[in-house]
Amino acid sequence: MKQFTLALVLLFSVLAIAQEEKKPEIFPYKRPQLLVGKTVKIRPLTDEEIEKEKGYANFFENEDMDVYHEVGRFKSDPKSLENKVFKVVSSDPKFPGILKLEAEDGEVIYYWLKENYPKYYYFEVEGGLDVPKDFYCDYFDTGVENDDLIFLSADGLEDYALVLLRSGGTFETMEKDVVMLTMEIPSKENMGLTVIFDNGAKLELPNKPLIVSRKGNDRRSVSIEIVSNEYKKLFSENRIVSVLLGGKKESSENDISPEGAEKIRGVITCGIAKLEAREQSKK
Repeated sequence: MKQFTLALVLLFSVLAIAQEEKKPEIFPYKRPQLLVGKTVKIRPLTDEEIEKEKGYANFFENEDMDVYHEVGRFKSDPKSLENKVFKVVSSDPKFPGILKLEAEDGEVIYYWLKENYPKYYYFEVEGGLDVPKDFYCDYFDTGVENDDLIFLSADGLEDYALVLLRSGGTFETMEKDVVMLTMEIPSKENMGLTVIFDNGAKLELPNKPLIVSRKGNDRRSVSIEIVSNEYKKLFSENRIVSVLLGGKKESSENDISPEGAEKIRGVITCGIAKLEAREQSKK
């Protein structure tokens, strides 16, 4: 009996560790070709997605882009795709976002991956998606970068998160170039920021001022300048789990999804590398 109990404990421990170590899915963004050759499983839609969207978006039954098992405008019946497994066999040469998928039984369908619509990305990639080191730099697609100046912004992360690269006079650190993470979250608090990471670490700034957002009086904006080596290590090696304003959790937006947190971590890491490369080039 003791051996049976011990076996159960070990089994549940292994399952718990496997669940904890499951990596978040990476949205390919501007590089849909990274999926070619990968086996993907189409995740089930949530109840909320079914209620709002009616079905899966952007799946087609042929190259003429006829909607696959259509149940609404450009939407496919959830039952027709849920948990189905496909191999991504090719990406269209002219329109790389259009991917050809083939099932084991020979069925061929097409999926249009749109870089600005991660909410319509449904793939669970077998073994995870391998991305090159500069992958997250793709998100820095607005601003200026030359020998004298860098001012780049990366959105396309969570709906309320923005990462900036800013050279020269910054808000808090006048003499250094910085990576800046800015977030706007529902709150009516005026002071205090706590950032909780997936390794259990907490960044607590009780005297951090919170600014009323331009989006309304019920939201607050807060920025963190990632300058010190401690901050660089913390934000580049760990994913943010929650952001609390005034020590309170007032909205689902206080919690960041693993997928969104991985994007934020990756973009910050790219930003740090960019600024370090600029500094080295000046020596």
